[in-house]
Amino acid sequence: MNKFFSLGIIPGLLCALLLVNCKKNDEPTEDPVTTPAGVPSVVGTLTTNAFTSITTTSATSGGTLISNGGASIKDRGLCYSLTPNPTTANQKVTAESVNGAGVFIASLTGLLPSTRYYVRAYVINNAGTGYGNEIELNTADIVSATFSFKPMFIIGSTLATTDVEVLSDGGNGITERGVCYGLTANPTIADHKVKHNSTGTGRFLIPLTGLTERTTYHVRGYAVNAKGVSYSSDVSFKTIGKGNITYTFNKAVAPTADELAAYARLQVALDSAVWYLNNYTSATKHVYLNYDVGVPTADANSEGWMRFGSSTGVQNIRTMLHEMNHTLGTGTTTWWTGRIIGGVYQSENASAMVKNTQNSTTAVLNGDSQHWWPGGLNQNSEVSSSWDYVYNCLIIEAMRKDGLPASGSYTP
Repeated sequence: MNKFFSLGIIPGLLCALLLVNCKKNDEPTEDPVTTPAGVPSVVGTLTTNAFTSITTTSATSGGTLISNGGASIKDRGLCYSLTPNPTTANQKVTAESVNGAGVFIASLTGLLPSTRYYVRAYVINNAGTGYGNEIELNTADIVSATFSFKPMFIIGSTLATTDVEVLSDGGNGITERGVCYGLTANPTIADHKVKHNSTGTGRFLIPLTGLTERTTYHVRGYAVNAKGVSYSSDVSFKTIGKGNITYTFNKAVAPTADELAAYARLQVALDSAVWYLNNYTSATKHVYLNYDVGVPTADANSEGWMRFGSSTGVQNIRTMLHEMNHTLGTGTTTWWTGRIIGGVYQSENASAMVKNTQNSTTAVLNGDSQHWWPGGLNQNSEVSSSWDYVYNCLIIEAMRKDGLPASGSYTP
C-alpha cells in the first residue's frame, strides 16, 4: 500500500508542479502599485530671472532651477501672455542654453512695442509642469530715428549732393528715407522731398537737382518708421554762380581720317569738361583747343590756349580738365607759385576743400611750380570714378575764393 501510494502520488505532484509553472509563464504580470525609486512625485521648483536687453520687440530672461523634483527635466523655458499667470498653454519659448548651476536663458521675440507682458519660467518633469515667480515685461516705445548729417560741400550752381546717415531706427524698421529741402529752415516732406532707393539704417548719398544759382537752401534728412516721420537737424548751403566756360575748337579745313577720329575723341572730352566746370565752378573763360601731332601729350597757358597731341591716352576728360585748370591759372601764373610754399598750397579755402574731398582733417594740398595733388588729375590713374572730376572742380572753385587770377572775378 505504501509503495503503491508513493508511486501514484509522485506523478500527480509532478503534474501539479508543471501546471503551476505553465501558468506563471503564460499570464502577464501587473504593474506594481508603489512608485519605483527615481520617479518624481513632485514638480520641479524654480525662479524667474530678471529681463535684460529689452527692445521694442524682444527681451531676454530665463530661470534658475532650485529642485528638479527627483528626476531629470524634460523641458524648460519661458511662458508669457498679456494677462497674469501665463502657462505653457499660452505662448512659450524653450531655453537656448543651460549651465551646470541650473541657470537657463531664453529670448522672447516678435513682441509688440509699448506693451506689457506677464512672464514665468517653467520646467517640465514626469510629475508635470512647475512655474517660477511671475514678472512683468514692458517692451520699449518706438522713438524717433537719429541721424548724422555732414556739412554739405558738394555744391554746384543748380545741383548739390547730401551725405546723410541714419544712426538708429528708433526701435522699429525704417521703411523710407531720404532728404527734404526748401528755402526756409527746417523743411519737411511737404516741401521738396527726394526719396532714396534704400531703407533701414546706414549712410546714403542723394543728389539735389533743379536748384537756383546763388540761393540759400535748407535741407534735412528724414526717415519713416512706425512712429512716423523723423527729421535730422537743419543744414543750410548756398549754391554757387553758374560757370561760363566757352570754347573755340580749331580744326583743319580738310581733315584726314586720323584727325577726324582725334577730333571726335577731343569733342567728347571738351564738352564733358565744360559741363563739369560750368556746373561745379563759377569760372568764366574762353578757351581755344588745337590738335597738334607735334605735341607729345598736351599743354596749356593762362591765356586760354590748349594743345593736344596724337596720343589717344590723353584725349579724354581727365586730361581736358587738367589742361583747363592751367588755363584758369594753376601752374601758369605768378599767383600760383606764390601760393606753394614748401611744397604745400597755403591759402585757406582750397586747403579746407581738400580735407572735405579726402574726408581727412589732416589732408593737405600739395603742389609744385606746375601741378597740384590730390585732385589735380595729373595722371589717368588718379581717376576712379566721375566723383574725381567733381572734386577737381570743387577745389578749383575754392581756389577762386582764394584769388585764382585767370578764372574771372569771384562773386559769392
